[in-house]
Amino acid sequence: MKGYKKRSAPRASSPSLSEALEERLRPCKYLGYDRDHLGVALLRREMYEAAESQFRRAIYLNPYEAAFKQHLAWCLYKRGKFEEALEVITEALAQNPEDPDAPIVWERIRYKLSEQGKAAQEKGTNPSPSFSTD
Repeated sequence: MKGYKKRSAPRASSPSLSEALEERLRPCKYLGYDRDHLGVALLRREMYEAAESQFRRAIYLNPYEAAFKQHLAWCLYKRGKFEEALEVITEALAQNPEDPDAPIVWERIRYKLSEQGKAAQEKGTNPSPSFSTD
């Protein structure tokens, strides 16, 4: 027919199709690994915001994998979101206490939080040198 355009079916590699399929299958212990691998690659390239997004999607698809939470916690640590990172790594440790790497991440986050607390405490107790009582 003249003037008729044939609609093509969505391709199997279409991002919207794969996300729709993910939505139907979640939560599933087989999902999220591709997102996690992409997140790790982005993390290595110091693309922290994009990596965080991929780790969150991986956890959303597969909340059963503690390693995804560990990777998200490290990403949050690198972004300076220490409180949130501590919450996430604590969840990962509760989910898989046998993970040898999670306690190391937990310790680093706790150390950074204690450093921040000390710095805030010192800042609050030392008077400003520019303040004069004349």
